[in-house]
Amino acid sequence: MRVTNSMMANNLNYNLNQNLRRLERIQTWLSTTKYINRPSDDPSGIVNTLRYTSYITEAGEYLSKIAEARNFLNTTDSALANVTDILHRANELTIQGINGTNPTTAREAIAIEMRELQDQIRVIANTTFGSKHIFAGTNVTQAPMQDDPVTWTGNDSEMYLEIGVGTTIPINSTIKEVFFNDTDPDNPGIYQLLGRIADALENEDVEALNQDLGLIQERLDSITQERAVIGAKVNRLDLQETRLENTRINYEELLSKNQDADLAEVIMQLKMQENVYRASLAAGARIIMPSLVDFLR
Repeated sequence: MRVTNSMMANNLNYNLNQNLRRLERIQTWLSTTKYINRPSDDPSGIVNTLRYTSYITEAGEYLSKIAEARNFLNTTDSALANVTDILHRANELTIQGINGTNPTTAREAIAIEMRELQDQIRVIANTTFGSKHIFAGTNVTQAPMQDDPVTWTGNDSEMYLEIGVGTTIPINSTIKEVFFNDTDPDNPGIYQLLGRIADALENEDVEALNQDLGLIQERLDSITQERAVIGAKVNRLDLQETRLENTRINYEELLSKNQDADLAEVIMQLKMQENVYRASLAAGARIIMPSLVDFLR
């Protein structure tokens, strides 16, 4: 078969374009620091990239929910810590009121402070995290303890948050009976208990004060138990967070191995391919036969 200048030129042009494409691909690796930049680069690799990225995104979303749940629980624990302080103060005031040496004016002053503590309980019961009322059960958009008349609009339903695939955790404290219970005189809520103690102080009913003093301790025990439950939930969140962090790190490493370029290797390949391209240009200049015009110069 006769080899013509046109055939040689076409072959040279094809090979130069192939070398140029390889050079462009390596330059892309270097500029993006990734081997896979489009599906055609590595069809099977892009599938792994999408899968790993999905797992990483999913872990990140669950970690955000865990952070939200922890903040919700910490807000709840802080509110209950304030309730504990109020009950301790109420206990001190009740003991003072029981003291028979106190004049009427002293008991009246104690009663005034007791009603202030009662009002603080109402404020704490309506504590919010963001726009959610933390003690309202699932009725989070409305303050659970309404005023004038004082009523409770919350419920005892648990509010769950998904913190992993198929893993949920109740994040709210369903302690309505501890805060507010106006239907059982033998088991009053904290709000009713403090109001009742204030009444007993004003009426100088020492027997009632002695009876309610024991109820204060019962409410303290209930709050302590609830805070222990919150602590256990936070510990569970910590364990789940650690597991998800490890999972995300593992998939980030797999993703890196699957698509990230070895820059030292890429730079070496780039230099080699540049040399190949220059050599192709030089060889082409010698291979193509000089034209008649070149001889006539």
